[in-house]
Amino acid sequence: MASSSAANTPDTSSHGQVPAFAPTQPHPALPSHKPPRILACVLCQHRKIKCDRNFPCANCTKAQVKCTPSTPAPARKRRRPNQDLQERLARCEELLKEYATEKPDGPTTPRAAISTTSYEDNYLKWQPAGKLIQEDGNVRFMDNPLLGTVYDELRAMREIIDSDDLGTEECATDSTMTPDDNSDLLFGGDSSGVKTEALWPDASHVIGLWQIYLDRVNPLTKIIHVPTMQPFLVNAVGGPQRLPKNIEALLFSVFLMAVVSLEPDECQSMLGCAREDALERFSTGVRLTLLRIGFLKTHDLTVLQALVIYLISLQGRYNRHAAWILNGVVIRIAQKMGLHRDGERLGLSPFEAEMRRRVWWQIIMVDSKYAIFSGLSHSLLPRGWDTKTPKNVNDADIFPTATEPFQDREGPTEMIFVLLLYKFAKFLVETPGFDTMVMLSTETSPTNEDLPEESLMEYRRTVENLGKDLLDILDKWCDPMAGRIHEMAIQMRAHIIDKIMELITPAKLQPEWGGEVRTHKDNTFKVAVCSLEHNETNYVSTKDKGFMWFSLSHFQMDIFLYMAGQLCHRTEGTIVERAWRQVQVVYTFHPELLDTSNRAAAVVAVFILKAWKKREEVIFGRTGMLPEPPFYIEKLRASMPDEQYKSEPTPPDPYTPASLAVGAHPGVQDGSLDSFLGYLDASAIDWDMFGAPTLNGGGPSSSSFGAFGVGPSVDW
Repeated sequence: MASSSAANTPDTSSHGQVPAFAPTQPHPALPSHKPPRILACVLCQHRKIKCDRNFPCANCTKAQVKCTPSTPAPARKRRRPNQDLQERLARCEELLKEYATEKPDGPTTPRAAISTTSYEDNYLKWQPAGKLIQEDGNVRFMDNPLLGTVYDELRAMREIIDSDDLGTEECATDSTMTPDDNSDLLFGGDSSGVKTEALWPDASHVIGLWQIYLDRVNPLTKIIHVPTMQPFLVNAVGGPQRLPKNIEALLFSVFLMAVVSLEPDECQSMLGCAREDALERFSTGVRLTLLRIGFLKTHDLTVLQALVIYLISLQGRYNRHAAWILNGVVIRIAQKMGLHRDGERLGLSPFEAEMRRRVWWQIIMVDSKYAIFSGLSHSLLPRGWDTKTPKNVNDADIFPTATEPFQDREGPTEMIFVLLLYKFAKFLVETPGFDTMVMLSTETSPTNEDLPEESLMEYRRTVENLGKDLLDILDKWCDPMAGRIHEMAIQMRAHIIDKIMELITPAKLQPEWGGEVRTHKDNTFKVAVCSLEHNETNYVSTKDKGFMWFSLSHFQMDIFLYMAGQLCHRTEGTIVERAWRQVQVVYTFHPELLDTSNRAAAVVAVFILKAWKKREEVIFGRTGMLPEPPFYIEKLRASMPDEQYKSEPTPPDPYTPASLAVGAHPGVQDGSLDSFLGYLDASAIDWDMFGAPTLNGGGPSSSSFGAFGVGPSVDW
């Protein structure tokens, strides 16, 4: 290195003269002697003929016209790289390097070592609100500050390219890079030959279905803003051709939920078709519209509303485990749209922020119900979500052009029911382990027979606080004279608290302990019967209000099947008599279970008939007379192919739903909604009692009776 430096350093030691190889001063540029370029004259250029480039040229002289020399075009300015673009590229490189090398500041405390509440509070203190970004007409959410800045830089670079016309080829989009978005994995493949126009309701039915939705579904969900949807109904009467695709999907889901809320005879009278046919028709319409929109990559609030309403329509009709998984997709879409961050923090308009709150909290409520029905605790929601609960306002109080945040209305509004539901959903989310505590209070633990008293008291205080919160909502915003939905809200508050307290009361503290309830398994059977009794109360209280569909959607096949299996060997006692009453109630309000062509209904029928045969033997041995078979036993015997279940027909049971009065039997609390906590852990069930029933005269049933083995078939 030293010799190299010396070789490149001018040597001035010899008489102070610069050696011959030293660089010399540049000479001034010499003038160019290149002759100027002579162009063809104007006339020759215009006529596109060869010009001799003399002035006047031969062509102009022959034509006897003036010869005008051409002037050279100004030198084309050489395009230099856009300086702003170069700076933004450099900035993106710096940000990406920073993101790639980003490391935690230090050791973090394990998640399990700190409480959920304190963890989320600390997380929200430093977590930025994030931002909504627009791309290809869609809006999506991003909360990573580095990647958000990178995206801003890339978007600005794209605008520079578009404005400077630096490229002539169109940029590739997601749709050109991938042939499909794999949404058919959820909804099945698109039927290209099916037109949604053929699935649209007749013009005379559009307004009727819309009104049914407003009367029976909207008060219990409050997902859409009715005033902004009303104008689309004019075009909807003529078909979906004149509607935006997102509105088409939303109205299909509205029609579907309207049919869900109809009873079979109502649907036949109104639409002229069976209820199942109407459900299939509009379900197909929702799925095809969402598929063709590309719902997995279309971050549109209207499309999300359609998807959430569709998910609600699956309650009681679709396998609840698969529905819970599908709701996880809905949560991810909502998270990608930023619904888990409050709209005020994102700088959205008051109206948009309020509608996003309604949709987000409905997603939370649906997810909590599906999770509990699946025997799970609440799902892993996005960490650190801070979306506020919706305001106590009517739809008429909010409008898209509002500039000031909406304030809670003093007094009753149409939001009362969902506000109570959201308070309960918040309780479930903020009380981790509550479902486990419920099970420990009814189960035998291998290490400790009962839940520790201090833990039980803590949960009781939590439930008491929930009761006070619900009561505060009713005191501020409920009026029994304000309509059916307020009556339901009052009943729901008492129902929720009574049901939870019933579940968390240890078996040894219940009045039946020592009598019919001697073991924890006895108590589990009693809990199952009580859960179905709550269903009965809900069916009766909601039937005349038009909201019975909501109660019916909470029916749990697993509990009914468990109770039927227990009746195969439980034959005496008050709780047994209450259980047989609930068998009659279930078959009255769920006539679909009489259709034994459905495998789930056939499985239940096997155990009901087996239990009834055992009941006949016990009663005959005690009285010497066979009991008169109720209507459901006759129908099941007639539909089941096994000869051992058939008998001579007898008059049908004169049982009617009107005879189901609240308090007509022991154990029924005054309430209005099915319990969200009435599930049973599969480990608590004595599955050996089921034996190996046969179906259709064949071998043992292949149906599993575990948590995933019963319920409606997976059929969209």
